[in-house]
Amino acid sequence: MMYPSPRQFLLTPPQSLDQAQTWGLPLAHMAYQLDETGQLCQAPLPPHGKGGLMLVGVPTSPAGQCDPRRAVRDILTVCQGRGFGGVILDLEQPPTRFLSQLICGLEEGLTQRKRALFLPESYGNYSDRASIYLTSAISGGSLRRRLEEAIDTYGPHRLVLCLRRARDDFFLPSVKGQGRPISQETLERLQRRLNPSVFFSPDLCAHYFTYMSRETGAHFILFDDGESLEKKRTLAQELGISRFFLLYPEIADFLPRLVRQEA
Repeated sequence: MMYPSPRQFLLTPPQSLDQAQTWGLPLAHMAYQLDETGQLCQAPLPPHGKGGLMLVGVPTSPAGQCDPRRAVRDILTVCQGRGFGGVILDLEQPPTRFLSQLICGLEEGLTQRKRALFLPESYGNYSDRASIYLTSAISGGSLRRRLEEAIDTYGPHRLVLCLRRARDDFFLPSVKGQGRPISQETLERLQRRLNPSVFFSPDLCAHYFTYMSRETGAHFILFDDGESLEKKRTLAQELGISRFFLLYPEIADFLPRLVRQEA
């Protein structure tokens, strides 16, 4: 079954800009951060770093005197000057009054300028217009069901799936379902040493294998490759989701497979 070409954005730090641009995808520039006082800081970004999206990191504990109006003004000014089509807020902390006001101000300002705001799913109830992004990496349950629940809440056209490369080591039994991230080198070393039987989980839409260690007991290794990320994207497209974030250069080795449909 054929689907419209996915709309994919490479989330890219400034030092990887030149390499990322060779793939011909719109970029989301990971060059901006609000400091503890709410002031917008920018990593060095060359003049040709224009267009695409603007990703803004937000401190875990902003100071009480932060002025959300200044933060909104500064972000909108940069967004306009660089020709960005929207702003991604990178939020991992619990909601605060500052963040609520920041989201409200950005939503109003970006809507007036016909630009988009992107929020993580945990902040979805703070806006009825912003696009909502969620991760493709899960360690339990069903990815299909996970996406269906998000679609029931927000509708497919508001959703963006972040194709995150899962690569985690779980100690068994895993009560909390949280693994320890491992490097690609560690994964490959384990596979060479153990030569394990690798399986594919249709529910998690990822590969896995298990092994025993005399020192640490049973392990469950969950990981993605180009095939599994492509299957996750296809699943999302089947459900009506057409926009995707890809973290660069983390998934650089998978891009030949993930970009070919856009050629």
